[in-house]
Amino acid sequence: MNGERITIIIPDEGERERIDRFLSQSLEMDLSRSLVQRLIHEGRILLNGATVKPNHRLNTDDIVEISFPEPEVSDLKPRNIPLNILYQDEELAVIDKPAGLVVHPGPGNSDGTLVHALLYHLRDLSSIGGVERPGIVHRLDKDTAGVMVVAKTDRAHRALSEAFAERTVSKRYIALSIGKPTREHFTIDSPIGRHPRYRHRMCVRDDGREAVTELFLKRVFHAQSSVFSLFDILLHTGRTHQIRVHLSSEGLPVVGDPIYSRKWEKYGVPHLLLASVLLEFTHPGTGKPMRFEVGPPAHITEFIKRLEKAAT
Repeated sequence: MNGERITIIIPDEGERERIDRFLSQSLEMDLSRSLVQRLIHEGRILLNGATVKPNHRLNTDDIVEISFPEPEVSDLKPRNIPLNILYQDEELAVIDKPAGLVVHPGPGNSDGTLVHALLYHLRDLSSIGGVERPGIVHRLDKDTAGVMVVAKTDRAHRALSEAFAERTVSKRYIALSIGKPTREHFTIDSPIGRHPRYRHRMCVRDDGREAVTELFLKRVFHAQSSVFSLFDILLHTGRTHQIRVHLSSEGLPVVGDPIYSRKWEKYGVPHLLLASVLLEFTHPGTGKPMRFEVGPPAHITEFIKRLEKAAT
């Protein structure tokens, strides 16, 4: 998005929020609050066509325009960011990405991303993704933790990309959502596309791309504040925000979701309660089946412990 202008129409959940806070926390453009404030001071963020102060309170349907400066020449440098490498060989590596780590550089995150960590920890990375995304075959949202595969050679990158496109990669997630479904096992087969009004989010729409999510209800927690459901999720397609959109469309938003849950701050979680816990694919070099599984990240297990303690 660097060097471009984007327009955002403020949704209901932005009502009375500070503009700097809303733009930094409720959009998945990886904008830090300090960057938002700097863009405001530089006159690069306009509210209804006029300059604004960082502490201005928004109203529903306000129009925000963000004009990003021209990009600087890319000069990615390795950074010694701790990284849990589950496996690696000459062709690929598999990592357990922590929540809160941006996958690749973008507006507001020119440094300190997963890519910078990969450049430090791995000797080689594929070049197909371009200079800003070496090795990146697929991505997880900033606040989504879990298993990712990284390509170290261009041959592996091409093969893995084809496997994702042909849906031969098995991806399982866990999520804690607000509410309780009427069924223990169900599939949401609803196309997903860009929201026609709020362009920073996705939505279920008839003209969207095919999206299929299979859900298995594992546990239900009855707390004083709400009812929560723990899901085991099999992702059959890989659309942007797919699990988050599909669960929200069923009235079951993921806990801590700043985009698809109107009361996302209510439960005091540091990150989205969604994680990729299993990845299965065929090794592009050896042809052998590969399977990697991790447990839930700490912020999810800690929330579950809170719910269990409240129920005792």
